Amino acid sequence: MRPTIVRRQSSLRLLTSGFLAALLLLALTGGAIAGLSQTTAGRTACPLTALELSAIVGKTLQRVNLSDTDGNPAAQCSFSVVARTPSGRFVSPQVFLTVSPGSAADLRDLYLYYLKSRSKLATRPRVSSRPDLGQGAFTLTAAATPVTTAFFPVEKNGIGTLLVDLVDAGAGKHQQATTEKIFALVQSRLH
Repeated sequence: MRPTIVRRQSSLRLLTSGFLAALLLLALTGGAIAGLSQTTAGRTACPLTALELSAIVGKTLQRVNLSDTDGNPAAQCSFSVVARTPSGRFVSPQVFLTVSPGSAADLRDLYLYYLKSRSKLATRPRVSSRPDLGQGAFTLTAAATPVTTAFFPVEKNGIGTLLVDLVDAGAGKHQQATTEKIFALVQSRLH
């Protein structure tokens, strides 16, 4: 029972790091995180549905609220496995997508920040350039858990942050392939 608690704590630390990264990106760009319920260039910003993510992950996911438990989950592009927990906390698998204003220079600055700071972060993430996700795109992958965050350009003036947490999803070898399927789905819908 103890290793599960440690794994979830590590996952929560990476999730916190991902949100801190989004806040750092917010500070770098000087803008506010765009609500994904809005449309961008005539397209709905949340390119995912719970049904298709459930099919990819192999567990039933639902839309969830990151901050306002009384709000409409459709206003955010956040998904978590369907589970009844006494604490009401989200459990893995989780997929969170945010889009904030930003440029290629902001994305490059964020990439350089993670390259320099990775050894100081709780999960010691591996920083990988990902040109397949767009010019200047990169991922952070936790060293000990299957949690990956992608940072990529969205149209001409946005930066997407996509966190995929598969800690409780199942077999280890399939986790990277599952993450890649989710990244590809988002890319195909946003570009």
